[in-house]
Amino acid sequence: MEAISRYHIMTRAFLLTLLCLCCHLSLRAQQDAQFTHYMFNQLYYNPAFAGLSNGNTLTAIHRSQWFGYDGTINSGGAPSTQMISYNTSSKLWNGGLGFHVVNDNLGPSSNLEFQVSGSYFLDLPNGASLSIGLKAGMFSSSIDFDEIVVVDPRDGVGNLTGKESQLRPDLGVGILYRNGNFFGGFSTNHLIQPEFDFGQDQIANQLLRHYYLTAGYDYALTPELTITPTLLLRSVGFDSYNWDLSVIGRFRDQLWGGVSYRQSESASAMIGYKVLKDRSLSLAYAVDIVLTDRQSKEPTSQEIMLIYTFKSKTRVRNLGRNIIRTPRYRY
Repeated sequence: MEAISRYHIMTRAFLLTLLCLCCHLSLRAQQDAQFTHYMFNQLYYNPAFAGLSNGNTLTAIHRSQWFGYDGTINSGGAPSTQMISYNTSSKLWNGGLGFHVVNDNLGPSSNLEFQVSGSYFLDLPNGASLSIGLKAGMFSSSIDFDEIVVVDPRDGVGNLTGKESQLRPDLGVGILYRNGNFFGGFSTNHLIQPEFDFGQDQIANQLLRHYYLTAGYDYALTPELTITPTLLLRSVGFDSYNWDLSVIGRFRDQLWGGVSYRQSESASAMIGYKVLKDRSLSLAYAVDIVLTDRQSKEPTSQEIMLIYTFKSKTRVRNLGRNIIRTPRYRY
């Protein structure tokens, strides 16, 4: 009992420290895509999550940032992001495999990345475990000079036409600690910080290292209802920070809903439901209500998410929660 009490005290102290830290962090721009459904998409941020899912899962997300936005000069221009990922346990070692593809459209520029992730699980005393992850892939950045509006005609970029793309290798690492219903992880993306210049020094852009800290805890309020608060803290080069804080409620592991807040940007509402007889397909929707700089944005951003779980005989390690079986369902 004393060990259990110490564990709960340490867990709550860790979460409280993170929340206090977030209150003093400033908001800056970041280069990676953002998702409101980040708690269902942890593999994108941390390769140590590879193999930690409820089976072999295929996830697809479409995000429309500032939905309905139309530029004052060029039509369109609202950012949009698409992601597909696959996550599975490995049969060859005590770990997992995964991959993700992300297409991030930002007006005249766009980014496309493909990453393969692998993880290894280490068992620790008292039922805890540590996952170590590595991901490697390619990152492509493109720019369409025909869509760029030049304010100063003397700017050399105004004489450029056509679309240019550059492809660079990319690496990332991460760790994840799990104990009972608590999990906490830290990861670094873009370790080698590739640079894209398209042959023009004045538009050179380096992809900076991004650091992610994530934590969450599953509170089983009743045998049918679980509440999960989750925190995602981002840092770009340790010079700028922002964070997302969410609370998700799951009912009978079939229906879920929740709310989220993104620092100095938006508040969100989410809802999801598992369909099909075997609950293998999950459908989810999220809407962000923009809270700042509304004069230059549309008032909402929207996300649609699909998750399909394939049948598998491979041993599954559930993320951050104990398996509890009842005659009616399990979670």
